[in-house]
Amino acid sequence: MLLRISLVATCGMVLAGCATVQGASTRLEPTASRPPSDRAAPAASAPTAPPGPDFIEERALQAYATGRWDVAEGYYLQLTRLQPRETDPWFRLGNLYAEQGRLDMAEHAYREALRRRDDARTLHNLGLVQVRLGVGALREARERLPPDDPSRQQTREFLRALLEAMAQ
Repeated sequence: MLLRISLVATCGMVLAGCATVQGASTRLEPTASRPPSDRAAPAASAPTAPPGPDFIEERALQAYATGRWDVAEGYYLQLTRLQPRETDPWFRLGNLYAEQGRLDMAEHAYREALRRRDDARTLHNLGLVQVRLGVGALREARERLPPDDPSRQQTREFLRALLEAMAQ
């Protein structure tokens, strides 16, 4: 019992000490009755503004340059939401996807860029992605078609012509 009483007394002193350290009064008083100099300053700091598009673009470029694809993708997607009419975030996102071999995503991103502005370099990159998609589809078709199917030979010829044209 003595141990319990000393524990309660110790806890009471600790709590009283905390209240004193924090500058809290044990007696509640309405704020208006205290003089202005006794009022505690607000503890919360002013909310910070979210980073702007220039900051996000800079971070995206840094992440892209250092090969941190997932980070760059997140920043570019954020830019597409912050600047819905801008072309560059979609174009750069398309480049990012194309480099990773995510060709369907690259095609979508380039098409979004073209919806915002007709641009020859975006069209060029879209064409390259579509050629790569086409080559992949023809290779898969060549593998999956039965050996006696006439389409298999045709597919092989298309694929050979495409690959030769790309080498020039």
